[in-house]
Amino acid sequence: MTAGELTLGAVLARLEEREREIAAQAETTGEQSAQLTRTARRARQSRRGGPDHP
Repeated sequence: MTAGELTLGAVLARLEEREREIAAQAETTGEQSAQLTRTARRARQSRRGGPDHP
C-alpha cells in the first residue's frame, strides 16, 4: 500500500464523517426553508390585509 492509499477502515471513517456533515447541512437547510416559508406567509397575509383573507 502506498502513502496515497487508504485502508478500508479509514475510508469508512471518512464516509461516516461526511454523512454527519451532510445530515447537519440538511437540517440547516430545512430550518432555513421553514423560516422562508413563514416569511412568505406573513408577507402574503400582509398584502391581503391579514390572516382572515385566503
